[in-house]
Amino acid sequence: MSGSVVYLVAFCYNCCSLQCYRNVQVECNCEVAELFAPHELPCDTMVKKFPNSKWDHISSGWPVYVKLTNGVVYGCDFIVSATGVTPNATSFQLQVASDGGISVDTEMRSSCEHVYAAGDACSIQWNDVPFHWFQMRLWTQARQLGAFAANCMWSHTVKQPVLRDFCFELFAHVTRFFGYKVVLLGRYNGQGLGKNYEILLRYTKGMEFVKVLLHNSKMVGAILIGETDLEETFENLILNQMDLSQFGENLLNPDVDIEDFFD
Repeated sequence: MSGSVVYLVAFCYNCCSLQCYRNVQVECNCEVAELFAPHELPCDTMVKKFPNSKWDHISSGWPVYVKLTNGVVYGCDFIVSATGVTPNATSFQLQVASDGGISVDTEMRSSCEHVYAAGDACSIQWNDVPFHWFQMRLWTQARQLGAFAANCMWSHTVKQPVLRDFCFELFAHVTRFFGYKVVLLGRYNGQGLGKNYEILLRYTKGMEFVKVLLHNSKMVGAILIGETDLEETFENLILNQMDLSQFGENLLNPDVDIEDFFD
């Protein structure tokens, strides 16, 4: 597709320092055409270097090489294929939701008997979705939905009631980005709230970023970047819906140990 983009990231994976991250090279309007092992690469191939990179593996060779449809060839340590998360289930004889995913009920069943769906391919059609949880096509949630679908299949087989996992009470995603721990909780970006919420921020350069969303003086979402150690406390505040109006902006005051109040 002419609108495709290939991102090439160069970094030092032998240490955790952000100073060792090299750079990002963006190649627009192209896709991956071919992959080569070192012995498969034609000897007359011109391999493009990452600009401004202090690391040069070309003299000793890269583990793998990638040729793009624009003719450029890069050497790299490994390749991550990100094929997207948009469902493409229209070829199945199953009920499909408006987002293209296979519609599933509260026990992960599709419109066809004995056929279940989970992960990015499914679309949650539950009438009793907890307020602080919503579907987002992430690998963590796909794993949770897959495990829950397996539990539903087993429960139906042995004719036992299905118990919904606690992970569906609160949206939560944890990852690392450029060496920083990143935690997303609840409606962290104001999803479904319109403009009816308040934002509190705390930022320490090079160390942490904390963003809290309040709705009617109650916490409904948060973004935590860095080693804040606030995720458990904020998770409890979101689930318990405690009135936080008495704290005001002191809720994020680093001199106030809020864990002592709410743990």
